[in-house]
Amino acid sequence: MLSPEILKSLNSVLSTTGRVSSNTLSLVINTDSRRIQKGETFVALLGENFDGFNYIEQVLKFGAAVVIYSKAVRRAEVINKIAENFPDVLFVETTDTLKFIQELATKHIRNWRAEKVDRKIVSITGSNGKTTHKEMLSYLLNSVFPEKVLSTKGNLNNHIGVPLTIFRLEDFHEIAIIEMGMNHPGEITELCEIVHPEHGIITNIGAAHIEFMHSIENIYQEKLSLYKAVLKNSNANGMFVVNADDEFLSKLQPSKGLTTFGEANGDIRLNIVDGKISFNFNDNQVLINNKNILEHHNLKNLAATAILAMKLFPEKWQEIVLAANNYQQPSMNRSQWVDNIFLDAYNANPSSMKASLNSFISIVKGKNISLDECYFVLGDMNELGAFSREFHKEIALSLKQEGIKNVSFIGRFKDYYLEGFSDPTSAYLKKEDFEAEWKKIRSKYKFVFVKASRSLQLESLMSIV
Repeated sequence: MLSPEILKSLNSVLSTTGRVSSNTLSLVINTDSRRIQKGETFVALLGENFDGFNYIEQVLKFGAAVVIYSKAVRRAEVINKIAENFPDVLFVETTDTLKFIQELATKHIRNWRAEKVDRKIVSITGSNGKTTHKEMLSYLLNSVFPEKVLSTKGNLNNHIGVPLTIFRLEDFHEIAIIEMGMNHPGEITELCEIVHPEHGIITNIGAAHIEFMHSIENIYQEKLSLYKAVLKNSNANGMFVVNADDEFLSKLQPSKGLTTFGEANGDIRLNIVDGKISFNFNDNQVLINNKNILEHHNLKNLAATAILAMKLFPEKWQEIVLAANNYQQPSMNRSQWVDNIFLDAYNANPSSMKASLNSFISIVKGKNISLDECYFVLGDMNELGAFSREFHKEIALSLKQEGIKNVSFIGRFKDYYLEGFSDPTSAYLKKEDFEAEWKKIRSKYKFVFVKASRSLQLESLMSIV
């Protein structure tokens, strides 16, 4: 894929030094100098606190076959000197290495898509649950088309992670599932220009990253960029699924490929009772009975991805239902149950906090456990900016209204929580001050809820017995 002809076609490429042959070079792109493997292509990215160019000699010792670097004063002289000792290595000078990988990824996925008419590019975005939806959809489609589905690893969903995902596309893949994240205006549009999605799903609209987006309406407009891209790329025929119970997503303009769903609204009405999901699809009554998922919102997420999978491959709907019955949440260091503890120390914003709290409360009540027998540990919700006070107070008030009594607030926003819940069991600025109390909580209560943004690293509590 990384042939001399392709290099010449990229606007970001300025010159090459060293080995240039008609043979294609490795598209195994690596931006981590510590993990470079023999024969790979190393891209020297430049960040706020690092410069990959400083590690070129190191990656050459590891066996890098191609080195991509950004033009800068006197770098050509350095490269020419290094190249004398590595005559079999190709050195590529670019205007900007980030632009290079984005431009190359764009070309790669376009070429991959053009080779077969039935290939599908599906993108997922939303304020919460992107990775969960991606994992679910990937599992469902892999169950029907084994080894033919490529999806984003982990949460590599930004301007660097998306290209790195695309570079993993091989000829045997028939479906690409690309997760898209953002925290600043314009990012979804930029990612869509790289990926060129023809199908997709927006999970929901919430206050995630509102510090940088300034309003939920702006967040909605940014996420809407994916739908607009799908309409454009598919001539309005692409399959697109949204939750019509979401205030903002219910406003999407109809299109031939748009399907809305919900428990109260939508083209497809869901009924979720006792862990069973039922709905009508193409005059077929669908029943998904998944015993592995406890949370109501995740059952709804499973329904969303099953509907999208069925819309993409309606003739496979029964196989998709069978796969949905068997789906198990992978461990993603995100929301998970650790014995009697619900832990989500990866991400927290108002909508995800509300969803997690509602699911937790529903589960314990379903087990006939009183909330007095449960403990709640809530930490900071980051990237809310000027809305931090309002949203922390709002969450605390909702706890109070539920009649919850056993609560600890942790972090720099504890005082905002206290405005809505003035008499918790405790409140701490630092996690370390809470650890002694945690030992007693873990053994005393039947169920414990722990959720906060990543900065507090509350997952470390699990190692304290």
